[in-house]
Amino acid sequence: MQVRLATQVAAKVEGIRISLDYSKLSDTVNLLLDAIKYQWDLKLSDLSQIETTETRVRLDKRHLDWLSQYGLSRGINIASATNLLISEYLAGNVTSFQTPLTKTVIQQPQIQTEITPIEPTQPIDKPKGQALMRSLKL
Repeated sequence: MQVRLATQVAAKVEGIRISLDYSKLSDTVNLLLDAIKYQWDLKLSDLSQIETTETRVRLDKRHLDWLSQYGLSRGINIASATNLLISEYLAGNVTSFQTPLTKTVIQQPQIQTEITPIEPTQPIDKPKGQALMRSLKL
């Protein structure tokens, strides 16, 4: 999924990309999202900002679920959640947010059905063998 970074966030991430010698801005964003998700302290807040016109980045699939959950819990979309998390992380506010690491499972209420036992019936005598064949002849 592609998202658009805010100009200030993109400039900060571009500075980190150049410092780390990454080839793509998307790779740097995915590294930062891993750092946020797993609570790594990369100490990147002191790096300089470099203006960039590239603000669209592609998020790895592994980030979509938890970013979606994070945004949903705050009433924002994935792009806004990405910008918020990265800007807070780079500002050094790593303790001000919680990221859900597990997927929440919504349980459906179980429908209780009543099973009525089938009452045994009288066996019906059925013709067998030659008697069956005679009854089938026209």
